[in-house]
Amino acid sequence: MTGQPVGAAAWQQVPSTYLVCARDRGTPPRLQRDFARRAGSMVELDSGHHPFLSQPDTVRDLLLSL
Repeated sequence: MTGQPVGAAAWQQVPSTYLVCARDRGTPPRLQRDFARRAGSMVELDSGHHPFLSQPDTVRDLLLSL
């Protein structure tokens, strides 16, 4: 922690997409969906906490589509 307040959050000024991991056991999907309400759009993936490891092609395709 730096002790300095956040001046601006990029997601408020830049288009953002939240990737919900439906089988995440670390951050419950219901909480992720709550967090996703702040983003411009939401994509849900049937994956655990690290979709970039378990489904790298799907994550790559999502990023390229954005």
